[in-house]
Amino acid sequence: MKAVEKASGWLFALGLAFAIVLAFNYLDVFIMVCFRHAGISTKIYRGSFAATAALANIIVFAVFFIVCKKIRRPVLQLNKIGLTDIVLVVIIAVGMLGFVETFIMVSDRISEYIKSLSDEMDAYRESVNRYSGVKEEAVPVWDTLIYLFSLCILVPIEEEMIFRGAIFGVLKRKMPPLFAILVTAAIFGVMHRVSIHTAYAVVCGMILTACYHFTENLIASVIMHSLFNILGSAIGDLLKLEGLGVASAVRNRILLNINVICILMMVPAGLAFFYLQRSSKKRRLKQAESVTSGE
Repeated sequence: MKAVEKASGWLFALGLAFAIVLAFNYLDVFIMVCFRHAGISTKIYRGSFAATAALANIIVFAVFFIVCKKIRRPVLQLNKIGLTDIVLVVIIAVGMLGFVETFIMVSDRISEYIKSLSDEMDAYRESVNRYSGVKEEAVPVWDTLIYLFSLCILVPIEEEMIFRGAIFGVLKRKMPPLFAILVTAAIFGVMHRVSIHTAYAVVCGMILTACYHFTENLIASVIMHSLFNILGSAIGDLLKLEGLGVASAVRNRILLNINVICILMMVPAGLAFFYLQRSSKKRRLKQAESVTSGE
């Protein structure tokens, strides 16, 4: 009987997670259709589209969290977070980017010998290129700035609310934390669509979800996601702006230095992750002891 109840609970949580993913995709498609109906190119005005979609999802899922709290089924965690935990998640985020840079470099080298992987690498580069499918001069500077703001602030908030706050939140109510982390990471990876992107997004999803679980505060994973996007994409796109007048050689040197620092931070990030996990375990034990003594 308990096994049946457990299985039904898992199925319900997975169904709700699937519904959340559908809602997320529906909003994106709906806004894309609105843009196209208005004659606004989502490729030229990618920043405006990203900002609109992110804001829509932030509002919808904020309402979702409020409703869950009202019916006494809270899924979002925003517990107090200390400075030490913030420093730890920053270190982990930088090391996480180092892992991704290493993964891309290794994949790039292997792709020289495997045609199918080479095609996947080309598809990946196109997917992360702000100016894919459009001439750079056709994109207004103001839209690029909106795009960078969305990439650094709005998208991390949006995706962390959806994947860590909502999906992990509903899964953790019915599943053990480890299973909930793995399922959330798998969904997060699949949603990135391009196979190369998916491969490292699953790992990043596990790290982000675990850190959210350890700190019990969504702000921690938002900081990590934001820092990852800033160092991994936004700085490079910002330095490409003609108005800044940054020479390509200088830009490449800056980006190379960032990559080197991130790769060197992989070991400290691993240690920080271990320390964060240990701190979380001790905190939970203290909470359990205080509840027991209170009874």
